Amino acid sequence: MNYSDQPISIVADLQSRIAGFWLAALQRVAYGPQMTHAESLEIIFIIGHWRSGTTLLHELLCSDPRFNYTTTYACMNPQVFPITETAVLQRAGSRSIMRPMDRMSISLASPQEDEFALLALGAASPYEGLLFPKALDRAMATADPDDLDEPQQHDWVGVFLRFLGQVAARKPGYPMVLKSPTHSYRIKILSRLFPNAKFVHLIRNPLNVYSSTISMWKKLCSLYALTGMPEDNAIATQVIRNWIRMEEKLDAAIPSLGKSNYARVHYEALTASPVAEMQRIYSELALGGFEQAVPHIESHLAGHAQFEKNRFDLAAREASNVHRAWHHIFEKYGYAAPT
Repeated sequence: MNYSDQPISIVADLQSRIAGFWLAALQRVAYGPQMTHAESLEIIFIIGHWRSGTTLLHELLCSDPRFNYTTTYACMNPQVFPITETAVLQRAGSRSIMRPMDRMSISLASPQEDEFALLALGAASPYEGLLFPKALDRAMATADPDDLDEPQQHDWVGVFLRFLGQVAARKPGYPMVLKSPTHSYRIKILSRLFPNAKFVHLIRNPLNVYSSTISMWKKLCSLYALTGMPEDNAIATQVIRNWIRMEEKLDAAIPSLGKSNYARVHYEALTASPVAEMQRIYSELALGGFEQAVPHIESHLAGHAQFEKNRFDLAAREASNVHRAWHHIFEKYGYAAPT
């Protein structure tokens, strides 16, 4: 995607191009032969709109030691993580930081969105909007590789498969859990790449999603933007349009999935009865081994029992406008209209 109308410092651009070059070259020589053919991987994709609870489910699934996943370190350093991750994670120990959008504690070893790795590796990504917030519409249009021209789609697939091959080489033979709201647009191409892929779809009250997503974009863009912020209400307008487009993509792809390849989970049910909902997910997706996973799931829940969710209050008029724009989403997933 061309952002030539969003100029950045030539020094910053040059630094981004050469950073890690020599380590990446060393990695290809030393680690390349161990890479797994990504097309043969077993993958569980966690999908759903931003701020729907996908991180919670991601961490619960990844607490099961039978699964492999992309760490925060790997996603933020995708060019070099195979030859540096072990040493860095050992040195970092249990140190953690708070996520800017919700103050959830994360560490370099925490499960992380693979979309950040795709962005860093140069694949077309909606997260280009974090760097160029005024061009957020343009960035979001890249979400589905099927909407890109053939060379861009080919590049995206190549980057994605190479990265997953490197992640798989860390834990050969283990199913991989991947999470990113961006994958919600990509079920068709992901199913072509990984015919046995499974999808867990998180749903949350649209009013909560709306407020929290706007807050997320504003906070992340303020931290990472290379250019200025969008005009007032531009992010809110994009959020409204974005979920409508996401649902169109989901509706076109989900009916083609097998019964044991798709499970839908409501955030409210997951937070109210996490172990019971996890058991249902394991059963519907035929994952097996739930009894062995329970102690790990319960341990993770106990370690995050004090976490407090963000709270947002929408004015009645704005809530009504959101419902009017998303009324079919409210109805589709069984949420009442705001009162």
